[in-house]
Amino acid sequence: MATWITVTPRLEQGLKIANQIDNSKFRLLINRICQTLQSSVNSKIFNEEEEEKLLISLDLNKNDLVCLLDTIILIYKQAACNIVKPQLMESTLKNTFKTDDDKCLIFLNAWFTYGKGIIDHFRQMSIFPVQVKDIDWSLNIQAASSSIKKDVRPMALLQLNLTGEDESKLTLEFDKKELIDLYHNLERIQSQLDAFK
Repeated sequence: MATWITVTPRLEQGLKIANQIDNSKFRLLINRICQTLQSSVNSKIFNEEEEEKLLISLDLNKNDLVCLLDTIILIYKQAACNIVKPQLMESTLKNTFKTDDDKCLIFLNAWFTYGKGIIDHFRQMSIFPVQVKDIDWSLNIQAASSSIKKDVRPMALLQLNLTGEDESKLTLEFDKKELIDLYHNLERIQSQLDAFK
């Protein structure tokens, strides 16, 4: 049983489709996918026009092509996430998925060639789609109100400038106790991060 990739019927179906494709065409397909995964994990590998050409070239219907592409992409993404050694990839493809030797060799050659680049690209990515880009802050003090004359309440405003699909801002308001609690939690997180070094 493979520990780095989950065996699913769709994955098995995709590898059955792969076994039926001509080796030279399969090698070109794998190389294109791996080259794209080195630079952009979330973008579409082929545009619609290229997919139409693939349908004709590989003699597949649309569903089979989608299954094949999803399978190949999943294998390399899982291999990158788990930093799979080529020997483990080979034994999984041969023993678990019954991939023929030629296709297995094509998978492995691409992993030897592009694996480091794919892994490095994954390391640079964040698992969170929204991140804090910058923090603006201000301190507001309400010195008096109509009901209470000598009530001084300092309030800290933190504005988190976020990155992501829509560059947004999140404003947080803290009184003195809440700000101290936040500070202590950040100190705790920092000490835990320092322990990993």
